[in-house]
Amino acid sequence: TEKVKDWIIENGLISRGDHVTAAVSGGPDSMAMLSILHELSGELGFTLSAASFDHRMREDSEKDLKKVEIFCSRLGVSLMTGGADVPALAEKNGTGLEETARDARYSFLEKADGLIALGHHRDDQVETVLHNVLRGAGLRGLSGMPVRRGRLIRPMMCCGVADLLRYCRENDIPHVYDHTNEDLAFLRNRIRHSLLPKIREHYNPSVDEAMLRLAANARDGLEALKEGITSLVPEKAGDGSVTVDAVEAGALADYHLYLLVDSILRERLGIFRDMTRKHFEAVYAIIRTGQSGRRLTLPHGVTVTLEHGSVRFDPASASAPAVIPETVILPGDGVYRIPGRGITVSIETVDREPEETGKTTEHSVVIAPVTYPVIVRARKEGDRIVPFGMQGRKKLSDIMIDAKVPARLRDLIPILENADGILWVQGLVTSERTRITGAHRKITSISITS
Repeated sequence: TEKVKDWIIENGLISRGDHVTAAVSGGPDSMAMLSILHELSGELGFTLSAASFDHRMREDSEKDLKKVEIFCSRLGVSLMTGGADVPALAEKNGTGLEETARDARYSFLEKADGLIALGHHRDDQVETVLHNVLRGAGLRGLSGMPVRRGRLIRPMMCCGVADLLRYCRENDIPHVYDHTNEDLAFLRNRIRHSLLPKIREHYNPSVDEAMLRLAANARDGLEALKEGITSLVPEKAGDGSVTVDAVEAGALADYHLYLLVDSILRERLGIFRDMTRKHFEAVYAIIRTGQSGRRLTLPHGVTVTLEHGSVRFDPASASAPAVIPETVILPGDGVYRIPGRGITVSIETVDREPEETGKTTEHSVVIAPVTYPVIVRARKEGDRIVPFGMQGRKKLSDIMIDAKVPARLRDLIPILENADGILWVQGLVTSERTRITGAHRKITSISITS
């Protein structure tokens, strides 16, 4: 914990008052990260929540998510959950499983609030750098994974996997093992289980330190080279495009031109992968020929056009649908920001005043004491509720139709439920089972604000 704290402070990863969402898979690295960040949140003055994404690549993946839910409840940390059928998406899009899983996971995490903490550790960095060496990467690839990129932070890069396993063991941290990590069909697994052990045994027992040194040297060189082009990277226009002066760009040396284009794609358009040397060379050709009207399309639908002495980079006109959060799990009383919905839920159970019988407004409700966890979600097919004051169950879809809720707004209405079913549909209906009676010594107050 002290090592991670020093790493966070040294690299300026988290500031007092920040909110951090820990991306948790259930593995020992991310579960250790969640526990350590929870320990440090008070001392460093940040708030913490968690997010977990089910790739549905294994039959028992739901059990992994359940372990994450239980551990978050133990810590009192809210959990945003989501998932996608990655194998089906990969088949539909004609993409690899690893690439599809990464895209779906990051699309989901983009909905999270504040900083997003990833559980990558030192061993992951070694494997990444060696992987990039095998691909013939440039300085950017040899630099490995950055400690911070936009909202993404990696607070565990100072730890090795052995450190994290020992931490989990000594602190009774539950975790799961993903058996796909043994599948040698994936290149990263072959590097981890075959190539690195052979290098350590036959060529360099200190290859891990060598790879980390290579990454540090590459980062230093990259930063020195970037100093010459940082001021040339323009801000995005209102339509999301980025435009540079073709003559000014064309006057740059090849590597500075690469860094300019790379910085535009990464820092302005959010394109961090799938750009190869041939793509950069195609951009160079457009810039250096100076022929107005020339145009090309890069990965992820980015178009580059040379017109009237300017080079314009346009983002894709339509991106793939984002993977939105399915649920947010509230472990107990507190104030919780609900990612992807732009709302805050305040929930508190207190002693009941003798005259308190409950009340409901558009944005708040006072009901019988609830059992946790409480889940915030959107409607789903088959939802039913016994409305307050009634006996029989009624379809939520019929209630929305009767209330003349426009179809386009129905998925936006937050629904709060616990293990016994729906408690409250904001501004629409409260469950009869939330009625406060004389037997209740406590009540639960819930409010939703934008």
